[in-house]
Amino acid sequence: PPFVFLGNYEISSISHVTIASYNVISAFCTEENIHQCISYVNQELDSLGLSSCIETSAPGIRGLNAMPALNAFYELLQIHRRDMTTMEELERDQYKKSSTLEHVQLSNSRLKDQLELSMREKSGMHETERQLQLKMKTLQSCLKTEKEEVQKLQSIIASRATQYSHDAKRKERETAKLKERLSQLLVDRKDKKISMDVLNCLGRADGKRSHWKTTQSTARYHEGDMYKSLLSDYELKKVLQQMKKEMIHILSPRQTSRGATAEDGHEQGDSDTEERADSSRESLDKSCEVAREQLTNSIRQQWRKVRSHMEELNSQASQHHGDLIPRQTHDDEMERMRQEVLQCKEFIQTQQQLLQQQLYTSFDDDTAALLNDCYTLEEKERLKEEWKLFEEQKRNFERERKNFTEAAIRLERDKRAFDEDRASWLKNQFLNMTPFANRRRGSSSDGHSSLSISNEPERRMSSSSVYLPKSSTYATNFSTPKPAPRPSVPSTTELYRTLRLIPETRYKDDNRAKSKIHYRSGELSVFSLGEENSLT
Repeated sequence: PPFVFLGNYEISSISHVTIASYNVISAFCTEENIHQCISYVNQELDSLGLSSCIETSAPGIRGLNAMPALNAFYELLQIHRRDMTTMEELERDQYKKSSTLEHVQLSNSRLKDQLELSMREKSGMHETERQLQLKMKTLQSCLKTEKEEVQKLQSIIASRATQYSHDAKRKERETAKLKERLSQLLVDRKDKKISMDVLNCLGRADGKRSHWKTTQSTARYHEGDMYKSLLSDYELKKVLQQMKKEMIHILSPRQTSRGATAEDGHEQGDSDTEERADSSRESLDKSCEVAREQLTNSIRQQWRKVRSHMEELNSQASQHHGDLIPRQTHDDEMERMRQEVLQCKEFIQTQQQLLQQQLYTSFDDDTAALLNDCYTLEEKERLKEEWKLFEEQKRNFERERKNFTEAAIRLERDKRAFDEDRASWLKNQFLNMTPFANRRRGSSSDGHSSLSISNEPERRMSSSSVYLPKSSTYATNFSTPKPAPRPSVPSTTELYRTLRLIPETRYKDDNRAKSKIHYRSGELSVFSLGEENSLT
């Protein structure tokens, strides 16, 4: 280990003593207080439990006895080593405990995050449960109202059925009494009563005799009207029954066998009842045959026309049976239309009730709130339509912006391609009018050496600036490169550098000058071509 030397003493750096403490130690022992320092050190060693003591050498000689000093120093080193090992163990234990503490803290934070997540999930589940409970309550209330409505409708239907049955029985009793009375009167009319013949009576214009207007005569007159109305009603009822049968037969020609058998049985039962009724009414039919013909001829003619038209339609429908809508779909559609009609009727009834309430009653808070809700709904619908229009305009704007971006990209590409074509054209133009090609032809014809052309590029550049149109035309006529592959022509600077006519350090400056010359010569070539075109 490194040591620090202070005077005649060596102090190890293991003891972790600072430079300030070195100064204190150097000032601790001097030549005058050696015995006091030895006694102080011996007391400290005794306090530490060390048996060895430091002694001075022989009197008259300055110094310490080496053996007890070394023994004390060795014991101090052993104590220091033990302290260091214990300190390392304590540091290791502290590191382990800190790592376990960090692990526990991490696990605690992770468990806290899991607990928070579980609490959020629990709150979300409670919210969903609450919403489901509210929904269940609303559904239960709706079910309760529906059940109440069903019970009300059932009670109304039952009351109407009982009322209808009572009315039907009463009508049957009345019709039976009227039929008995009618048959009795018709039988009584056949018997001729004994009467007096009046001679030379003043007749009326209609050829009938006048009667006294008494209660009996008016009653007989009204009774005759009653008989006529009964006869007409009877005839009309029979005709309508016949028309009903024919309409049922026409409108439902494709019933199932079960329905057909049931209808046949029903028709047979009706025919049996009608036969029994016809047998009882045979006498009545004989008496009103003329009235029947007069009453039903027109109706039967119209009905024949309708029946023939319906038969034609049925035949056409049977021909185009493949194009018809299925019966189940038709029934479903009819049911849906009936439901819509019922809803419309209910809506109309509610509107009428609201209008009546508005006309006959004053506005209250509920009506005002309902009207405000209606206005709010209308405003919402209008806002929805405006939002749809805005979305459509936004889509159109996005489409136009996309088209504009694509057009700008295409324009940029075309511009870049045009710049590249222009640069390549200028490059070819400059290569065609460069003096090196003419110098190659001149050198091949004259046989000059390459060393005699050191000042030639400057002269040719100055001459090319003066005679630029002519040189460009000559270059385009004679030195234009052909599509056939040819070796690349080196530049003047590269040639001079190869021949070592210019130093290496001037290569970069020559490249910059060459780029400037290329640019200026391109501009001059464009300008000269423009002047040549204007002159031509």
